Amino acid sequence: MAYYRQVGSVPPKRHTQHRRPDGGLYREELMGEEGFSSDSSLLYHLGVPSAVVDARTWELPDQRTTPNAPLLPRHLRLHHLFPGQEWKAVDAVTGRRLVLANADVQ
Repeated sequence: MAYYRQVGSVPPKRHTQHRRPDGGLYREELMGEEGFSSDSSLLYHLGVPSAVVDARTWELPDQRTTPNAPLLPRHLRLHHLFPGQEWKAVDAVTGRRLVLANADVQ
């Protein structure tokens, strides 16, 4: 049986109109782990949930690859990508590092 938890103002039925006090509509967003087939949360927003707030370009870090022939097993020690405590100051988006790649995927 499904378990439902309500926090805040929610409509009596899911996926129906949910009006704000001023008469406008709340925006509905279904946030889940695996699309529609797993646990999910139905969230209501004042604005458009997917609205782009800001977009900037940045220089990608080193994108070189090294050959792996013959194919060898690897132990990816990702915590060694950033020496010392540098990882604490790195942004999760702009501090990305190329770890695995091939001709199709990078």
